[in-house]
Amino acid sequence: MGNVVRSTLYPEKFVVVIPCYNCEQYIDQCLDSLLAQTFTNWTALVASDASTDATAEGVRPYLDDPRISLCRSPERQYLMGNTLTALRSLVLGPSDVVAILDGDDWIRPNCLEKLWQKHCQGYDLVYTDEDIQGQNYSFGGDILTTVPVRRQSWRFSHLRSFKGYLFRLLEDDTFRDAHGDYFRAAGDLALYLPMVELAGPEKVCFIREKLYYYRVHEKCNFKVRRREQLDNNWLIRSRPALVRQTAHFDFSETVTELGKHEIYALGQSVRAKYPRPFTVCVEHIIAQEEADSWRAYHNLWIEDGIFFMGKEQADDG
Repeated sequence: MGNVVRSTLYPEKFVVVIPCYNCEQYIDQCLDSLLAQTFTNWTALVASDASTDATAEGVRPYLDDPRISLCRSPERQYLMGNTLTALRSLVLGPSDVVAILDGDDWIRPNCLEKLWQKHCQGYDLVYTDEDIQGQNYSFGGDILTTVPVRRQSWRFSHLRSFKGYLFRLLEDDTFRDAHGDYFRAAGDLALYLPMVELAGPEKVCFIREKLYYYRVHEKCNFKVRRREQLDNNWLIRSRPALVRQTAHFDFSETVTELGKHEIYALGQSVRAKYPRPFTVCVEHIIAQEEADSWRAYHNLWIEDGIFFMGKEQADDG
């Protein structure tokens, strides 16, 4: 991968969550594709959503591989609830990478390797293009950086991956419908649109390779719950956008002596020091008596990916 700068958000772990419901026909191909990956430093959690068929029995032979585990929900939670239960069971650090692979689909051998490389380069939400069974098109594409993501056409094709901090920053209400229940359809929008807003557009990367095979069958959500899917789509899009997060950065720097007229040049110099898409928090240390005069300048983005934060100097007295 060449010389990769190790940031605070450099990934250490790759977890694949595999939600499934009645996937006995497909789960072996899904797991075989995972075992065939050129990138091998992963773990996988198969989350069976109270399946009534032999899905769990199909998974059991794969449990001989210590990287693979199985959890079974005693009652139906549907796709969003089942996925959330699996995600919340994981011990995720801020930089850990998570990918969600549907149990009726499969991935090509270099899929996880391509995702991992991009996360190591500083991207926090990475997704590949996909093959859709029986179709010669895909919805995948780069996000539009000049338009709010909730007002863009859907472009987040499979396989999708994200760093742990993005999921941990989302409130539970994000995943619930107007009745307070977890979305049973269009859950992808509820998960990924807010994460893109939190990450910022330059931290999102689309890999223009069809590394995921999306299987079409009669039990697909877009066939079984189409009306519900459309209603939820517009509900999620109508919600207020989340403000870009300022809790997690790739790097941090500290400055003390600084004039207000130097802020612009500071942003440019810091941006030139770190390659994109890395983010940097510049912590400006000031005396307590200066705090009021700096209020209008602190806690703002001063360059793409460069955040300027004020911090009052501790009183040693």
